Amino acid sequence: MPVKKDDKKKENRKINEKGSTATQEFDYVKFQKMFDKWKDECSASGTTIGMKSDAKLFDVINNHGVVARPYTKKKLSRDEGANSIITMLTNWENDATVLETVDIKALDKVIDKLENMADSKADPRNIKFTIPKPADVDEDTGVYDDNDVTEVHGHYRTQDYIDYRNILADIEGSKVPKETGQAVDKTWWDEAPNTAKPPMWQALFAGGKNGKGDIVSVGLLQICYAAKELTKDVKLKHVILEVDDDNQGLLAEDIYKIPAVKSWVNKQTGSAGSIGPGINPTTMHWKDRPMHNEIQTQKFGVKGLTQSKFIKRAANFDKYAGTLESFGLKISRRQTRKLATLTGVCEKYPNRDVVYHKGGKEKLDKKSKKPEKKVEKSWRDVLNVV
Repeated sequence: MPVKKDDKKKENRKINEKGSTATQEFDYVKFQKMFDKWKDECSASGTTIGMKSDAKLFDVINNHGVVARPYTKKKLSRDEGANSIITMLTNWENDATVLETVDIKALDKVIDKLENMADSKADPRNIKFTIPKPADVDEDTGVYDDNDVTEVHGHYRTQDYIDYRNILADIEGSKVPKETGQAVDKTWWDEAPNTAKPPMWQALFAGGKNGKGDIVSVGLLQICYAAKELTKDVKLKHVILEVDDDNQGLLAEDIYKIPAVKSWVNKQTGSAGSIGPGINPTTMHWKDRPMHNEIQTQKFGVKGLTQSKFIKRAANFDKYAGTLESFGLKISRRQTRKLATLTGVCEKYPNRDVVYHKGGKEKLDKKSKKPEKKVEKSWRDVLNVV
């Protein structure tokens, strides 16, 4: 049985990709509490779960598909058994601090595996056991005919099994010990398939439409369903996209495609015929430093899953689970100037880090242009006299 760990949360976990940062919020504790309760209930052992040994239910499940059970002829493959499910789910629980999309895919794989196992030959309730009928067993030799057996599903420790073992124990010179334990609860086995509710089955499938078990209240499948619901509420908050000049991350061209950013920049520059608040009306220059400071105070909204996916992909966050609701920018002055030019109404002077409003400057130039001074000609010029 794994050692119980302290509660941990995949909440408020920091993400950093090439300077862009975010905080992932996920109510991990809800899943962990369910999984820890399941593991606690699976610490039941020995006669409590109808076993001769002190093995815990958790260990029995882990061995499902690894070792054979008494009086069952076939052993499941490792892939068919519950062992692989426990491994996947434990890995999902113990994964890195940030929930990634691969974690959710692994959870989906666990759910598929459990759903496929339910009511199949790999379902613990359908493990078949062949138990001799005590009335047809020779008391002197313990021999019985092949037809003198009962096939049951779910659990082998029926009253017939105990009576048969005691017949063997009473044979002279027998090394078979007397059975001291009792038969298991009658709901744990049945001659019909898909009917019994043994502890192993409870650990996997109890809860939901099947009702709670008497050993395990809620099985892994229901826990996985609940965990899947929790993953739908994962959020990426406090997202800051770094926009710099090193070509390693985002550039102005990337973020200008985001509607909220494009709208804000267009508003600051204005239209071709009218300047916006980001343009100095005296010089018609883009307010370089003020706009650089202003854009980094903005909180841009994200509308819909499509925009969220686009921004996550642009920020290299697409491997992380969660949707965005808003974001801010950490952007260089050069890239801020580039944003202004992307509107089409502003342009950068050649060889100068200055951006100007094209329409505004054209009007300013016309206004400031002085008319040519008319030179009056002398009488000599008029008469062309040398």
